[in-house]
Amino acid sequence: MLERNVGEIIEQALELGIFGDDFTFRKGQRETIEAIVDAYIEDPEQTVVLDAPTGTGKSIIAMWTSWILKEMGNNGYLITSDLALQDQYASDIYKLRLRWPSVKGVDNYDCHVNGLKSSLGECRMRNMGYDQAIAKLDCAANCDYIQLRLRAIDSPVTVLNYAFWLLQRNYVAPKMEASEKKIPFKKRKFTIFDEAHKVDDIVQNHFSPRIDHFIPELLNNQSKFLIKQGLPSPSISQAYLNDLVADLLKIQDRHVLFAKLKELEGVLLQFNAVKVAAEKMTNRMFGQFNEKTLTPTWKTAFGRFDRIKDVHCKIEDYVKLIEDVGIDSMVWSQNETEAKFMCTKESAMIQKYLHNQAGFKVFMSATIGGPREYARVMGIKSAKFIRMENAFNYDKSPVIFVNKHKLSYREKEASLPKVVKLLDKIINKHKGQRGIIHTGSYQFTDYIKRNSKNTFRLMDYENSKEKTSMLELFKQKDDAVFMGPSLLEGLDLKDETSRFQVFFKVPYPNIGDPLIKAKMNTMPGWYDWKTGITIMQGVGRSVRSKDDWAVTYILDACFLSLINKTELFPPSFIERVKTIK
Repeated sequence: MLERNVGEIIEQALELGIFGDDFTFRKGQRETIEAIVDAYIEDPEQTVVLDAPTGTGKSIIAMWTSWILKEMGNNGYLITSDLALQDQYASDIYKLRLRWPSVKGVDNYDCHVNGLKSSLGECRMRNMGYDQAIAKLDCAANCDYIQLRLRAIDSPVTVLNYAFWLLQRNYVAPKMEASEKKIPFKKRKFTIFDEAHKVDDIVQNHFSPRIDHFIPELLNNQSKFLIKQGLPSPSISQAYLNDLVADLLKIQDRHVLFAKLKELEGVLLQFNAVKVAAEKMTNRMFGQFNEKTLTPTWKTAFGRFDRIKDVHCKIEDYVKLIEDVGIDSMVWSQNETEAKFMCTKESAMIQKYLHNQAGFKVFMSATIGGPREYARVMGIKSAKFIRMENAFNYDKSPVIFVNKHKLSYREKEASLPKVVKLLDKIINKHKGQRGIIHTGSYQFTDYIKRNSKNTFRLMDYENSKEKTSMLELFKQKDDAVFMGPSLLEGLDLKDETSRFQVFFKVPYPNIGDPLIKAKMNTMPGWYDWKTGITIMQGVGRSVRSKDDWAVTYILDACFLSLINKTELFPPSFIERVKTIK
């Protein structure tokens, strides 16, 4: 690391116009950036947790921090939670002329040679990692994925999403190390994680294997294909596969389930081994791997190989994890068609798959919640916590808590008619204004539709696909009220789009989920912490800038037990809450 004064680097960047000729820091930004960099200088292996409310400019803080650390001779990653946020970072970086590449998973790109997704492109992207060899292909110069990937590998700062980064660091890198190949995305000096309140869910979902009833058919079809092509095929009967997967969908004993999971892992490994022989055959038969030469049958077969490999990798990692943390940490959900296997020790998962893959780490979010609980969930033993002041004036955006009726399981039947009456009063109060209702469930959505006196203003949806189209219709109506159970994240309802919002029910996690139930037993405090950050995410849907405003109502009296636990919320949020009895 080059010994350079942080302030001097900032002044130099301002003088050169790196972040724009007219750039000025918002309140608290420069101090926060300097604090993060100072933490790195103090200990390049430590962790920083940044609680930065909406409006404080987290992306600018992330980019400035990355720039300074880069100027000090360090390389790093900027990690985003989803593709939309990644695109926003890429757009901002382009406007600022920073020239840091942003790369996504291979299936987000098209092959210019054959018109297929790049995973079935000329270079057979399923063998990705051999970047030097791939770069020599005639088509490489016109391949969006190859060029971005090569730039990203060599760039001092690279923008990735969680899914891609987790894949590269935990699957690709170990494979490259084992084969003594060049590692494309190495561990870097620093990694900045945006939307860090999602990390536990992201890691859990990424590494939780799903077993469905289609697997026997998948393996059987692949076996028939291999035999037909004269290739070696695992000698496994359809009946055996059916029984094995059926057991995984119904057995309740964790020791037996674990043994069956390991058994399936061994079966999938046999099919993975055959893939190499199949690829050699296509080289001999077709030469170039393109749409004109490769038959539809072979395309389908390679698609099956990819699916088999994906399932195998997740099962393999899960088995190793459970062996490390203990079988009592194994939890699962089952139905007639699918079984999902999870681990209750998420802190151990995060340590293995995230902490161990990064050096200096910065976790940024507008909704960290209680620092102690966040650190415990994340497996952070020690960290420097930075909490920025709220950038918005919330005088016109109170959170009005009506402490009258509980919508808990035991009391909801008696409370529902009363809460709907309250809801109607609120809707009537905001005539001529758009608003949203966080219903908590489709069941409550349906109840409101049947019992509200404002049904002519209400709009809802039945699934995520319909939500998108209905949301656009909602924005076109002057006094519409949009309601549903999944409006707590990912919506930008600025200005007149939404002037009020209602939490019909406190959004507690579903205790019917085996993982949630297990975590409640093993992690006291987690349930309330998760609910608290969900509420704060929801509150932020309708206030998107310093001049924006919206009134928030919470109608479920169960909120009282949360707001009394002041460590769950920042002081600026607690100050906004006005209680009505």
